[in-house]
Amino acid sequence: MSDRTPAGGDRAGTDRTSRTDRPALAAAVAEVPDLAPWLARRATVRQFDTDAEIPDDEVRAMVDAGRKAPTSGTTQMYSFVWIRDPDRRERIHELCSRGTVQVEEASHFLLVCIDLRRIRLLLEHRDREFRTAPAMGLLEGAIDASLAAMGVMLAAESRGYGVCPIGNILNNLTAVAATTDLPSGVLPIFGLCLGVPRHGEATEHAPRVPLDAVLHEGGYRDATDDQLDACYDAMNEMYGDSVYGDDRREWQETLERYWGPNGFMNRREGELLDALRQQGFFEARGIDEPADTDAGTDADRNTGGAV
Repeated sequence: MSDRTPAGGDRAGTDRTSRTDRPALAAAVAEVPDLAPWLARRATVRQFDTDAEIPDDEVRAMVDAGRKAPTSGTTQMYSFVWIRDPDRRERIHELCSRGTVQVEEASHFLLVCIDLRRIRLLLEHRDREFRTAPAMGLLEGAIDASLAAMGVMLAAESRGYGVCPIGNILNNLTAVAATTDLPSGVLPIFGLCLGVPRHGEATEHAPRVPLDAVLHEGGYRDATDDQLDACYDAMNEMYGDSVYGDDRREWQETLERYWGPNGFMNRREGELLDALRQQGFFEARGIDEPADTDAGTDADRNTGGAV
């Protein structure tokens, strides 16, 4: 059983519910409507109505909904930092290398953060010891934070609001953390804009690679040449009606911008390591140091602690 279990989930081996009590298996009407068609149409909003506001209590309700996302071992390694000050939002926009004006124009802006600090404080509050494991903290925290943020996004979109994740904070991550006074153990990983779409609904043309390229039945298989061509054919449809460029561009240029030798990802690598050091993720051990070999028995490491 996965250790990323939502609150209230059943433990493995303790579920005695009859199949007939499960609506999906009994062909009964589920309490939640089928969201698949709606999700297939969803898109990011990049233009917000600057005169429209989302009430604070709705923001709290949407973040509250996101809190019910699955989490590893019940630890909930994330926090949302609600940036209210316009000057600070403008500064974050500058640190994103501009080009993400929605940071300033959306009704609300949240920093989605990995939060190991609260774990440390909780343990210390009960006189228990905490030690940062930097690689696992980054991986597990990013998963937890992303799942929670997706819950917030879906809650917002279900109410007719628009959302826009902001990955460009990674361009100057150390300065973003410093600008927002984030303490040791807290690392921002992306921003999240919430607002009212300027044009009434999400309108961005957002194609995706074919399902066969991402769903591997029975085991992972490299895509064939035909499947790779199909990926390009699908994604090239966005040019001419996208923030990514006109119809003279092709998708390989976008991929290279991100993953080429001089692309965003390689340029951000050093900035991420600097931010991890600044935010205390390497305070116990360096990224190159091996994990402890005596950190517990195999049984301790494999149970996962799901509840």
